[in-house]
Amino acid sequence: MSGIRFGRILERDVQESFYCWVREAIGEGAERFRLEDPSKFWRFSWDEKIYTEFTEATYKRPPGLVTLSLRSREVFQNGVFQLHAKLPDWGPQGPMLWFGFEAEDLFGGGVAHFMLQGGQLRAFAGAWPHPTSLRLAGLPEDYSSKRHTYTVRVHDRLCLWFIDNRLSAAMALTDSEKNFVLYEGMPYSLGVTVLKPSAMAILIDIDGGTTEREWVWNDLHPWGLRVLEGSAKPYLALKLYRYGRDETLEGKVEGVTVSHPVPAAGSRVTFSVVSTVNLARVEACTLDGRWVVLDELELKAGKLLRWSEVVSEPFVRLTLEPVGQGEVSLAEAYIC
Repeated sequence: MSGIRFGRILERDVQESFYCWVREAIGEGAERFRLEDPSKFWRFSWDEKIYTEFTEATYKRPPGLVTLSLRSREVFQNGVFQLHAKLPDWGPQGPMLWFGFEAEDLFGGGVAHFMLQGGQLRAFAGAWPHPTSLRLAGLPEDYSSKRHTYTVRVHDRLCLWFIDNRLSAAMALTDSEKNFVLYEGMPYSLGVTVLKPSAMAILIDIDGGTTEREWVWNDLHPWGLRVLEGSAKPYLALKLYRYGRDETLEGKVEGVTVSHPVPAAGSRVTFSVVSTVNLARVEACTLDGRWVVLDELELKAGKLLRWSEVVSEPFVRLTLEPVGQGEVSLAEAYIC
């Protein structure tokens, strides 16, 4: 099986899986790129202090370098990138840390990755020079002292970001000329961007910040990095949340109540709802951010309503219209 995983690196060493380039300042604002040996900067051992914590696991950008970049030799069309690690806390003046997927043509192509800077984690997707950027919801406060799992899944029409297996952002991939951010924050962020290129490598970059000192990422080890070819279509199962709130739709509802949008972008979306609310609407988001009605539903109290359709628009949501007060005992969405 192809991919990037610790067993292969243990067998073949890091040079077999990655190449490395650096960008260095050479005076008077000039810079140059050059190839380097990745093992000079990513140092790790296979000796454990305790189980899965190793005596050495560091990624260091020395003084004088503007960018330090690891790139996988293998490329992926649809991919799953997952990193289990502590992230560095470099403060507001520190460099940017990029990790995930990127076309390997020095930023000329497409991206689907994470960016950490100043304690804020963002999702980037699309094509340079104007990819869409979303603030990722749910970065744990202890991200620098405790390991967490960061995952990006790239499908044909959707990119999905997860923190500790919870959806944190979704990006619809289109060939529309207009990118836009629909929403940022809990329970998850949403945006639209231009379609990705056909194949991407993975990258691990330290970029920017002062070049006068060394920058060190501790706890980056091949054991925590797993990258495999993914699926063209997603399979995503979600509880429906109330719009813009870290609270599910299940429970008492009063007045018109709107669910947080779920990604669609050509996928089949299924809503499963059990409620005492009589009426509901399924609405889709257009490319200019407007909501249009796809369907009007009549619910029977206590009976399962299952609505399912392939939705071309980037996002879809459910709007409930109770007469007085109602109650929702089940509200789920499936995207496939």
